Amino acid sequence: MNAKNGDVGTGAGASANTEQVKEHLRAAKDAAAQAARARAAQAGDWARTQFDDLQERVEARPFAASAIALGVGFLAGILVMGLVRSGRR
Repeated sequence: MNAKNGDVGTGAGASANTEQVKEHLRAAKDAAAQAARARAAQAGDWARTQFDDLQERVEARPFAASAIALGVGFLAGILVMGLVRSGRR
């Protein structure tokens, strides 16, 4: 390292080292992209499985599912109305 200007170096040795670093970074980028794609595929499979399970449960007991949805909607409405009323003050 040159003390005057902070250069790492010049010449063939520095060029080869720079290329090695670039190649290492490309390999790391490719590995990270591949891992991200694999995790995204796993997440998609999990989501599809969960949705299929939920659909089977709803089809097995439609009245219970409707009652639960009605209750959740009612509670959500109460909470939203409480927030709206407290925001007016």
